[in-house]
Amino acid sequence: MLLHQALKRAVHLFPDNTATIFNSQKQSYRELDARVQALACALHNLGIQRGERVAIYLLNCSQFFEVVYACFEIGAAVVPLNTRLAADELAFIINDADCVAFITDEALQAQAALFRSELHGINNYIAIGGAEGFADYETLIAKHIVDETTPPMDTEASEDELAGLFYTSGTTGLPKGVMLSHRNLWMNALHSFATRAPEPHSIFLHAAPMFHLATFPALINITLSGGTHAIMPKFDIKVLMETIERERVTSTVLVPTMINFLISHPEIGKYDLSRLRRITYGASPMPVELLKRAMKTFPGCEFIQGYGQTESSPLLTALLPEEHITDGPEHITRRLASCGRPVIGVEVEVVNGEGKRIKPGEVGEVIARGPNVMMGYWKRPEETETTLRGGWLHTGDMATIDEAGYIYLVDRKKDMIISGGENVYSTEVENVIYQHPAIREAAVIGVPDEKWGEAVKAILTIRPGASLTECELIEFCAAKLADYKVPKSVEIREGELPKSGTGKILKKELREPYWRGRTRQIN
Repeated sequence: MLLHQALKRAVHLFPDNTATIFNSQKQSYRELDARVQALACALHNLGIQRGERVAIYLLNCSQFFEVVYACFEIGAAVVPLNTRLAADELAFIINDADCVAFITDEALQAQAALFRSELHGINNYIAIGGAEGFADYETLIAKHIVDETTPPMDTEASEDELAGLFYTSGTTGLPKGVMLSHRNLWMNALHSFATRAPEPHSIFLHAAPMFHLATFPALINITLSGGTHAIMPKFDIKVLMETIERERVTSTVLVPTMINFLISHPEIGKYDLSRLRRITYGASPMPVELLKRAMKTFPGCEFIQGYGQTESSPLLTALLPEEHITDGPEHITRRLASCGRPVIGVEVEVVNGEGKRIKPGEVGEVIARGPNVMMGYWKRPEETETTLRGGWLHTGDMATIDEAGYIYLVDRKKDMIISGGENVYSTEVENVIYQHPAIREAAVIGVPDEKWGEAVKAILTIRPGASLTECELIEFCAAKLADYKVPKSVEIREGELPKSGTGKILKKELREPYWRGRTRQIN
């Protein structure tokens, strides 16, 4: 199946359903499709060919939806850009992807001007709202809205062709373009439906960035079921609550940081959030205490954890609502700390250094294979071969398992701290830190230490009105952790910890000052 069929299905079965809500403006699937077809015709007439790449530099908006489906319609591949990246990073990605068109909006035009001169091979610049040197987005659509000559997708087009390049955050080295085919994303949608289909008459809120694989698949999944896409331009906690109340939002995807800010907001009780029936969370590990607080805050809402990565389109495992159990035997309640079990359609194993399955209590790397696993890295055959060796996707995530097959992530390979020869997994320490009532955010990193090689350091912010000292937190951890896992030092910061465009705490940025000038990032 080719991805433009998702919209065609919605138009055929749910033409009058509300497709998008953005800035209080609504459009039906019939109206949306008319704009998509007009834009597809415009892009084709501008010379954009099947297989060529289109850079999408937009905040969340209904036009993001239109551009993606117009590209799918003509067989072009999308390159969604992280709007929080610096100019040099954006120029690198656009040039690396060999994009032939660049589409942006009014809010980002000033930033785009900083790197436009560095771009190569762009034949068409398009802007919502127009600008000097940019074709006006609405003018293009208006010119083609009554044109019924939109070229149909080539009948020889294959579902194994490139649908999009999704660049990883580049936590190590330069960003890598993950090549996902139409089949990769289709199968991910089917795996998601098999795991938990969208609830009937869903109104899904795009609160996380649409450029990211945490929420991008909703463009397909929610559309297939005729649901509504409510869209926030960017994450703002007050706007989030206002939008959920005003648009009667039923489901959303949030990263743990967003959930933390939501349930900790002093005005949460002023909003009617009762129609929210499902919260899917992922992208980074969820501290158990934070999850419990969220479940108490939204007692009528089902929680689903999805674990995966860009290279797997992204879903690999899920922890379902019925598995979110807070009371009962320890072997059952501990599953709240897991990322669940493999979803239907994907093989997931945890293996040791020799490639053999680990036993409960041991730690190994998560590997996976299935029709959702990427084609490879764009222009990087050696890294592709390394990551996909033996026919398995090697995720770089370290985990343990239990007797029932639940997988417990303990760290990224690169984030593991080796202190005095002992392995310390930052997520384990963070889970304990989050049990302290004063904690708002926490990140655990390894820093150079002459005695231990690396020392465990906690960097955190505290909740408004709370107080906490370094000694108090160390004593708190010492009562719950082995000596070598207890933070040797604690830094309490004002404001927020640095985050990526998707809300992940940037441990690389936190580590950088401590390792600056060293030839090795381990000690």
